[in-house]
Amino acid sequence: MKKLNRVFILTLMGLAWPVFGQGVSEYTVKAAYLYNFAQFVDWPKSAFAGDTSPLVIGVVGDDPFGDSLDDAVSGKTASGHPLSVKRFGAFDAAHAAALAHCQMLFIAYSEKDHLRDILQALDGAKTLTVSEIDRFPMKGGMIQFDQVGDKITLDVNPSAAKHAGLSMRAQLLQVSKIQGSEE
Repeated sequence: MKKLNRVFILTLMGLAWPVFGQGVSEYTVKAAYLYNFAQFVDWPKSAFAGDTSPLVIGVVGDDPFGDSLDDAVSGKTASGHPLSVKRFGAFDAAHAAALAHCQMLFIAYSEKDHLRDILQALDGAKTLTVSEIDRFPMKGGMIQFDQVGDKITLDVNPSAAKHAGLSMRAQLLQVSKIQGSEE
């Protein structure tokens, strides 16, 4: 647990810190980033059913996190909303509407061939999209995890977030590479 807390502190500070050699897995670090995104992105009140409704972090596709994501958000809140995790498995049209009920959605690399359909299903939703899919921000996504050596970096598309009614705080933007959508 001490290592996980250390990752939270470092990611909260916005550092792209090399942790893989420190015994912390890549997806433990990415889970900590997802938790911190909930602290550095503002959702409109209309994104929630009520004032204390959970902030749902969804995972669509092959879940790379294991227990790391659940551990990262267990007992935590963001702006008064308890954090919860929901997993969807591979994308299909049957649960496309359910994705829009997530305030944050991690789109696994396994869904790269369905990315357009997923983003289309989320059009108009107040959902922060996060992925590792190449050129994700240029394809209309909001935050892409990238890697330089053993450091995780972030590419963000604030315009896509704004289109969804979300606001990325300066602390997040300062540690990210700003990208735009391809037209």
